[in-house]
Amino acid sequence: MQELRLITLLSILLLPRLAAAWGAGHDDVAREVMGRLPEALRTKFTPEIIEEAIKHDSHYPDSFQPFLPEEVGEKAVAALKQAGLKSRYDLHLDHGRVAGFAQLVEAIREGDAAHIAHWIASHSHVIADMAACNHDPMVHTATYGWGPWKVKLPHEGDFSKVAPLLDLGGSGHDTAGGAEAFAAAIDRIMLRDDGRDAARQIQELLLYGQEGARFCSSRGVKVLQGAAAWIDTQDLKGREMLWQNIGELGAWAVVRTLRDVEVAMRFAKDGTQVQLTPEATAAAKSTIESLMRERRLDEDALFAPVLRELQPGDANITGIVLEPTWDMNDAMLGFSSRVQSAATVRTLQKLGRPHATFDVRRLLAEGFPEPKQVPLMIVVATQFTSYHWMKTDVLETALADYLKRGGRVLWIMGHGGWPKKVLAPFSSALQRTEKAYLPVPGKRFTGSKLIAHLPGDPAWQIVNTPETPAGWQRPYCPWRLEPTTDTALEPLLTLESEGVKHLVGACTSDHRLALLPIYAVTPHLLSGESRVTSPSEPELDEASTKVLLGVMEKMVGK
Repeated sequence: MQELRLITLLSILLLPRLAAAWGAGHDDVAREVMGRLPEALRTKFTPEIIEEAIKHDSHYPDSFQPFLPEEVGEKAVAALKQAGLKSRYDLHLDHGRVAGFAQLVEAIREGDAAHIAHWIASHSHVIADMAACNHDPMVHTATYGWGPWKVKLPHEGDFSKVAPLLDLGGSGHDTAGGAEAFAAAIDRIMLRDDGRDAARQIQELLLYGQEGARFCSSRGVKVLQGAAAWIDTQDLKGREMLWQNIGELGAWAVVRTLRDVEVAMRFAKDGTQVQLTPEATAAAKSTIESLMRERRLDEDALFAPVLRELQPGDANITGIVLEPTWDMNDAMLGFSSRVQSAATVRTLQKLGRPHATFDVRRLLAEGFPEPKQVPLMIVVATQFTSYHWMKTDVLETALADYLKRGGRVLWIMGHGGWPKKVLAPFSSALQRTEKAYLPVPGKRFTGSKLIAHLPGDPAWQIVNTPETPAGWQRPYCPWRLEPTTDTALEPLLTLESEGVKHLVGACTSDHRLALLPIYAVTPHLLSGESRVTSPSEPELDEASTKVLLGVMEKMVGK
């Protein structure tokens, strides 16, 4: 058992990793698709064509190279260009999935076996990316942040050994049981051609991003929990949890690809044309916005255990703003902000600090709570941008009203925007080096000292680089605060690099507004213990807890 586990793990560690989504797992998805195609289509393919589709074509969209006639044909290159696709990677885009599906229909219509297999495998890739593990911000952080940082597990080893299991390739063809769980999941959720017309099919293709993220958000954390338990203690139940949940994520892609192939065969036979229209785009947008309104926060396994709504009798508690998981890397407040937000809630929960969680959508619709109940709101926002019907000006207006009524706001920012009117006391002081992601170059940032202007003047060294090899979770914040003589700001955090000090966190003199960089509340970035208590339940570490609590006490006196 131990020897088999070691051999399996060593082989998995050699699998390629991609920030986009599955790495080697794309082979597993394509292999299942090719083996389950309708007989009339499968018999057209030689073993060489099938092998090419699995090993190469299933990774075709993960390239910024142009479309080449010798690979897909002159006609396809012209059609893809007309559809607005500039490179293979554009096949991931909503309209790119439609264009790729249209080429599948044309390839079937023309009867070119190699082209048919190519577009099936390529289509399986872009669908698989929609529900891959790193649609889940927690899994994404563990893969591309905690893995390279070698954050320690509770008992032995570290996340660099867990990360390879977070790709479907780590279990999709694992004969110890992972492959069986994957195949069983495909059989369990199999889809077939339901006779849909072109408009319905196009809308479905446009919805895959949101639907995939929704499917993943209830499973991603379980994948991480199971993988960590297996690596840390060889927990067999943990491994089964991993197999079941990651198998379902892979199966989500397989069954949709197979259903789309059946639809494409029918379209090719009856002459149906597939073309994205403004009407189809508008219909999909309307559906997406409806889905966004109906999503519940407790559908996200990252949030479900820590949710606590405001109660009528609550007084003097802290509010934390949360945002559901949308399509990959999409958010109003930033993709990875959800992890630091959940970590903040769990930390306050563990410390017995009175708090409540607030869905950003409800705040947009109803405004912020009464300051007597919630005198302090914490907003983690690595970005600040309008997203579908969620508009930044609406949230800023609600924030301004809350402040006017006596509320206080701690804004934790990244490299994106911020509410410039609400944070006007900081706006003129915020400075950055053009195109920089950190206050100082990355090589200098790691090893710098972060000094908190709090009782005892605690300080920590930055021991892990925010510039991880891949991922959208990087805790970037390029801003320095350079107050003018007429700007009254109290220092909260100073970054000292090679003897030069930069103010990077501050509050207003009345303590009603505070601004912190995201790296100050990112667990495992600063010096101190890097061991996690529960791998799938994020919480702040000792350093980020001290920063957060110290700023809270300065703002509300507790």
